[in-house]
Amino acid sequence: MKKDLKDVDSKEVNEVVTLTKKILKLLYIVMIVAIILCGTIILRNLHFWHLLFTLLKVLAPLFIGFVIAWLLNPIVKKLHQKGIPRIFGSLIVYAIFLLFIYFFLRLFIPTLYTQINDLISSLPAILDKFKTVTDNFFNEISISGVDLTKYKDQIFSGVGNYLISYTNSLPDTIINLLGSLASGLGTILISLVVGLYMLFDFDAISMHFLKLVPNKNKFEIEVLLTDIGKEVRKTISGTLLVALMVFVCDSIGFALVGLNAPLLFGMFCGLTDLIPYIGPYIGGAAAVIVGFSQGSITGIAVLIVCVVVQLVENYILQPVIMSKTTKLHPVTIIIGLLVFAHYFGIVGMVIATPCIALLKVIFKFIVKKYNLFKDDEILLEEVL
Repeated sequence: MKKDLKDVDSKEVNEVVTLTKKILKLLYIVMIVAIILCGTIILRNLHFWHLLFTLLKVLAPLFIGFVIAWLLNPIVKKLHQKGIPRIFGSLIVYAIFLLFIYFFLRLFIPTLYTQINDLISSLPAILDKFKTVTDNFFNEISISGVDLTKYKDQIFSGVGNYLISYTNSLPDTIINLLGSLASGLGTILISLVVGLYMLFDFDAISMHFLKLVPNKNKFEIEVLLTDIGKEVRKTISGTLLVALMVFVCDSIGFALVGLNAPLLFGMFCGLTDLIPYIGPYIGGAAAVIVGFSQGSITGIAVLIVCVVVQLVENYILQPVIMSKTTKLHPVTIIIGLLVFAHYFGIVGMVIATPCIALLKVIFKFIVKKYNLFKDDEILLEEVL
């Protein structure tokens, strides 16, 4: 009798413990959401974002130069470990970096410009094809006894007006973009110079920063900065590499199936792939719509290419390339996407994951330093 009682008690205790863990997990998520929302609301009321953007605009060359030096520093360190002086290693790496950008732009920009012109010239034919397909679709529905003529006219009118306005505004948009690039050319050149000088002695920058920290906290801050650098670098490099592979695979696939402007849509798919979860569908949807406007066979072929590339990304690229990157809980990423998208738009969605990785490192540092949630470290790791 006592044995049975013990068994019953242990089962009940296990159920209570399991339920408690689930409740704690939910509370952790709610707590993280509350902290992020409260922080963003407070910063918005203090006009922090406006001040931050103004400061970043003024210090843009310094910031961009630091990012370039930060990304290239591991390669220079490896060359230095092999006996190459740091200055010569920096010059070699920087020369290769600049040559890569030059040849990439030399090959990419003319092809992209040609494909954009071809796409613009084919827009009337695409619109006619779209009208034909849509008209046949509505006629088939009308035969069934449902009259949708007014909706068909609205769709034709809306799509036609959009394409006409888009075609008319595209030259102005390109001119404005080129003007912005030209005005920012000085900033880019200064950033490259600043980045090179930072790369010569990048480690000394962090040492100068650590001199401002009290001696009793210097080791902890140094460890924190090292962890932040590792986690953010792994996240950014892994994400960019996956997006580059998606861009290459989609561009080749779109070209093989005959999609108009394959390089343009491949680039769009690669850029949107930087947005976790929803990005690949945004890029793929645009390509599939244009594909179906060219013809049913082309549309189905483009859809197959998007699906195959997405499967390759999910089951090959992500496990191989991203296996060593920061592990973030999907709920945490989605919450970060919603918050960053609300305040920073598309750009916020792109930078959300690296920023969350940075915040995760800082949060874990605070938890470890002050022994918070010491009984639930495994659960906390699962949540984040």
